[in-house]
Amino acid sequence: MTSITPTPEVQSTPEEQPRRPRRVWLWVLLVLIVLGGAVAFAIWLLPTSTATQNETFVGEVGQLIIDVTGGVDLIAGDQTEVTITKEWLLAGEPNVEVTYENGVARVEGECSWFQINCTTRVSGTVASDAVVEVRTSAGSIDVSGTTNGVDLETSAGSVNVGDITGPARLVTSAGNITGSLADGDVQAETSAGRIELVVLGEFTSLSASTSAGNVDLTVPDDVYDVDADTSVGSVNISVRTDPSAVRHIFAETSAGSITIGTAP
Repeated sequence: MTSITPTPEVQSTPEEQPRRPRRVWLWVLLVLIVLGGAVAFAIWLLPTSTATQNETFVGEVGQLIIDVTGGVDLIAGDQTEVTITKEWLLAGEPNVEVTYENGVARVEGECSWFQINCTTRVSGTVASDAVVEVRTSAGSIDVSGTTNGVDLETSAGSVNVGDITGPARLVTSAGNITGSLADGDVQAETSAGRIELVVLGEFTSLSASTSAGNVDLTVPDDVYDVDADTSVGSVNISVRTDPSAVRHIFAETSAGSITIGTAP
């Protein structure tokens, strides 16, 4: 007779539970955040250094070109004379280069990536018949009284003009565009802000475009070919219109109202 030996029951060993990852890295991250905040606060408490640089251009200035990191404020005068204000924190004074050649005056100021709270601003007078070209990465632009056109552009700030004669290009990525122009074609563009312009004299083309904001244009009493469009808002046109008119007005906003009229 064959005997069957029972197979001993093998008890399974419970699977070993995975260990929880240590939370040391969380503490390290927390310490780094605290230290970073403390350093940032300490830097914020440090005083900002300031220096000014005065420049007078001897000779006829037919064109003034400014490319800086801060605001620009110019008014027409008998000669071109500007003050450059530099501000910085740590890492030394920002670099400013001033040149004059063949009637072209240039002011260029820049900050390196490791300079903190660094700006270069320009203010002063410019020969009234000079062509003015301004570029700034962060700051408002104000120019008034020039008679030979302007080209003004800022990445963050408002653009304001007063009694400008000649073609005008006014551009900002974030800010309002306001002011008055004696005459000349106008191109005004902003990504976020209102446009409010008064054109007192003759022009062939007046273009005003914003992604978010109202457009308010005041022009002489005449007949215009008007193209006005808004996605959200009202359109109010009180000038005389004719598609065949030689003077063209283009106004556009994605969110805002458009008003085109004549001075009372």
